[in-house]
Amino acid sequence: MLTFEQFFERIHQRQPFPWQRRVAEMVEGGQWPQAIHLPTSAGKTAVIDVWLWARSRGWSHVPRRLYYLIDRRSLVDAAAEYAERSSNLSGVPATVMRLRGGMDVAQDKWMLNPSASAMVSTTVDQLGSRLLGRAYGVGRFSAPIHTGLAGNDALIVVDEAHLVEPLRQTLDRVAALRQKALSPLSLPWQVVTMTATPTPGASTLGLSPDDLAHPLLAARFGARKLTILLAAGEAAAAAFVDKAIALRACGAEVVGVVVNRVALAREVHAKLSCHSDAMLLIGRARPFERDRLGTKLMAACGTQTRASARAPMFVVATQTIEVGLDLDFDALVTELAPISALRQRFGRLDRLGSVGLTHAAVIATVGSALPYDQDQLDAATKWLKQGLVNVEGVGKVIDLGVSSVATMSTPPAATRKRAPVLHAADLSLLFDVEVPFDVEPYLHGEVRGTDISVAWRAGLEAGNLDDWADVVERALPVSQEVISLPIRAARAWLSGRSAEVSDLETEFVEPEDPPKKRREAPTLTKPFVLWDGETAWVTSDTKSIRRGLLVVLPATDGGYDQFGWSPASTEPVVDLMAQGLVQARRWRGDNTRTSYAVPLATHLKGVGQFAEHFANGCGLSPEMTAALGEAGRLHDLGKNDPRFQLLLGATPNELLAKSGVIDPRVTREFAGIPPGWRHEIASVAARPESSPLVRYLIGTHHGRGRPWLPARPDVELWRQAGGHDWPTLHKDMVAEYGWWGLAYLEAVLRLADWARSAQEQEQAALIERAAA
Repeated sequence: MLTFEQFFERIHQRQPFPWQRRVAEMVEGGQWPQAIHLPTSAGKTAVIDVWLWARSRGWSHVPRRLYYLIDRRSLVDAAAEYAERSSNLSGVPATVMRLRGGMDVAQDKWMLNPSASAMVSTTVDQLGSRLLGRAYGVGRFSAPIHTGLAGNDALIVVDEAHLVEPLRQTLDRVAALRQKALSPLSLPWQVVTMTATPTPGASTLGLSPDDLAHPLLAARFGARKLTILLAAGEAAAAAFVDKAIALRACGAEVVGVVVNRVALAREVHAKLSCHSDAMLLIGRARPFERDRLGTKLMAACGTQTRASARAPMFVVATQTIEVGLDLDFDALVTELAPISALRQRFGRLDRLGSVGLTHAAVIATVGSALPYDQDQLDAATKWLKQGLVNVEGVGKVIDLGVSSVATMSTPPAATRKRAPVLHAADLSLLFDVEVPFDVEPYLHGEVRGTDISVAWRAGLEAGNLDDWADVVERALPVSQEVISLPIRAARAWLSGRSAEVSDLETEFVEPEDPPKKRREAPTLTKPFVLWDGETAWVTSDTKSIRRGLLVVLPATDGGYDQFGWSPASTEPVVDLMAQGLVQARRWRGDNTRTSYAVPLATHLKGVGQFAEHFANGCGLSPEMTAALGEAGRLHDLGKNDPRFQLLLGATPNELLAKSGVIDPRVTREFAGIPPGWRHEIASVAARPESSPLVRYLIGTHHGRGRPWLPARPDVELWRQAGGHDWPTLHKDMVAEYGWWGLAYLEAVLRLADWARSAQEQEQAALIERAAA
């Protein structure tokens, strides 16, 4: 077994920092720190290495899943790539998944073995909605699976936690509610926050004197970053361009220019492109193009490029650049922003301290303060001015290097958004998939509407609206071709109106008394497709756009260019899937059809074996393992109904679990099965002598029955299954296992069903290839 030092050196070719060793020592002792308080460039991402090393030791207290949360979709990839590299170089196997909205080719497959190590790089919306039973972008009946996995055997690491304060509060409440439940599963679950801003009341691990004396960290923290304060008039773009060019003339090769709004970023980029090579980075871009640009940026000005000559370049960006990207500028021009945001931006200036002395400018612009509050900008201005000193030959400057800032007065605290308090009574609504429940306030605080996922498809033509839903369902968008937009921006653009929020990277609270022009009737309404994780439909009603839905637009509608979201663009958008640039999503975990018939007995036996294998691998007790195995062997027993067998195309002498070439949608009416008939209810009715847990798991193995069993259309069958007492059974199961614990047991059985189905599809593919 490797020590952590040996493990880390194998990956990074150097010894870990002292604080990284201390985290590893804590984990070896059986606990993680509640909070890690470190300045930017201190190597916080190494918590992934600690987790991988701890998993390699086989310790039961180390969760199998690491959810690494960073609330910038463009940066989810950076954390995932770090984890993939560490896993490959260390030899510790771990599935790495990007979960940032939209549909992913592997978003179901990664879950097919809940006992395996998995690192999920994700966002507030994706993790938070899953943990609260409302997984965005997932069918409502599949959401409980994600809830079970996120709420058990999981380590949730929240990077830049000060940016996601409402979710942090909600995670604290989830931890308290889980503690009260005292589930017998005994699976580890913990939240670790990481930020340069201390978390009040948390047990915090920070820098020690040994860290400050470390040669690498001392160079990073001690680098001087002399900054002047400027004010721009109406022509804001010109001020940024002039200062960037002046810094270039003083010898800076790679000059970063960071502004708060997309329109300003585009204008500055266009002007600088006339003088030199310039790149533009905005957050609202498809990952496919953003990945390509990220690769170019890292090759041009990443931290590893200082060993060789770097070509002069301007990098223009919005606040999406603040976290995650390992860029290293020689000079910086930034728009005024809250101190927490400025800290992150200055973390990209001489990132490793190899230059030692750099120059920068903070420019205050006139007009709207969005996406920030004016009070935040005023407080930042006041604090910055307090730090100004006269430097000969330079004038009044403030040193925004890490060590210098640490000696100054405490920066103004950012305004803390509040999340509503999550109470135990709320959980009965959250975990009832039949009840509409908006979890948005628990994720982002009291805001009005945030982001929606948007994609483009060729083949959606105005004359064939009836076919649009089928076009989308045949080629479901994957995450690489999806962007996120504020809901209000999407609605305004589809209605032919301009909206101020469409220019922002982040959402903000809408004024209580919005301007009258926002209430005017739309002048134009464009049709589009909505996808809810199960079904696609065409609509022109922009009010139907809500959280968790994917909007698919005709490629000919425009709205996107090479850099990202561009409301003014009328050029057709490239359909990445039609061009073969992204892989189609073909497999779904709940698929009940294969290309050949699957015998019922074979399927039941296989699911039972998978369920027991997963339960053993996850460390569940022998009693729970036995219950899950029994539920797996009985879960589809209700399919032996003669009508259901006719639907599946079975011959008189066989019982099938899956239909082969017969399409159930065509034969249901012919078979005599009334709409709404559920085979899992028949399965429960067939085994009244089974234990309450087994009966409950059978009845919920398609996500229904939480807490009601549907009574129609066979009331007698419902009575035989104990439908009238089912809510009491559900309540008893929650009392015994807790909300998240019960969801986890459901997930293990359902994933066993999915895994067996995937195995059956693979077998079908082998048979087809052999026949060919």
